[in-house]
Amino acid sequence: MDRRIISETGSAILFIIASLIGLVLAMELESISPTNPSQNTTAGIGYVLYFIVAVLVVSAAIIFISRKKKTGFLRIFFVLAMTLVIFVVASLLYALLPISEITYYILTFGTSMLFLYLLLFRQSWIILNIAGVLTSAGLASIWGVDLGVYSAVILLIVFAIYDYIAVYKTKHMIDIARASTSSNMPMFFVIPESRGFSMKDVDIDKPSEGEEGERRGAIMLGFGDIAIPNVMVISSYLYGGTTLFFLLPLLGGIIAMFALFSFIKRPAPGLPFLNTGVLIGFGIALLLRL
Repeated sequence: MDRRIISETGSAILFIIASLIGLVLAMELESISPTNPSQNTTAGIGYVLYFIVAVLVVSAAIIFISRKKKTGFLRIFFVLAMTLVIFVVASLLYALLPISEITYYILTFGTSMLFLYLLLFRQSWIILNIAGVLTSAGLASIWGVDLGVYSAVILLIVFAIYDYIAVYKTKHMIDIARASTSSNMPMFFVIPESRGFSMKDVDIDKPSEGEEGERRGAIMLGFGDIAIPNVMVISSYLYGGTTLFFLLPLLGGIIAMFALFSFIKRPAPGLPFLNTGVLIGFGIALLLRL
């Protein structure tokens, strides 16, 4: 099998794993929430505005600090942020196990501290991808529960537009990607095409396909490219209550991911493809229920 196809399949598998973990987390969050927020389909419209402002502020801060050559600070900030999300994810997952309270706290704290150490001092594409899946699943589950399905639709539409503008118009997302790869900031999944791949080989400006030595040698996806579409996958299931409302948005996202890889070879916005795919899947689920 072509190495490119293997890495594309690996990307789809990461998407699926994040969806499944996110679903488990969302069900646990629902069980401990006294208000069952996902039943309010427009509950999170205010959150959408908050997320947009937060992304704009963080993006501006990354560009400003990276131009000041202070990327070490940014790396620590993102590692700490990921560790916090992983702590929340671990606390929810370990709560499902039949273990003692002391074991629960040891495992939860130990898991987050392990990833803090690995991301700071032993970062590799494997560690990055595992941490990215847990972080993406955690964010997707929290937002999927809090937003409500129609607010999630708005979120996906807005971020698809933003991603397009950020890559093709203002191009600041490319600057953020360069800053991330040059300073090992944990912001991207890296799915290599060969076993001998090293993180030192990552170059965002190289095409994903081409002559050997002239291409990137790996597929790169932002954590948001997995987390944000999965917000819709999770909120769709919580809204519809049937497997169909989970599988169809998930399938739409996977098909959109392969379409993205087929048509786009250089750095490109992923969310216009992926968000459209999961939204179409949600729409089909709605039609089938009628």
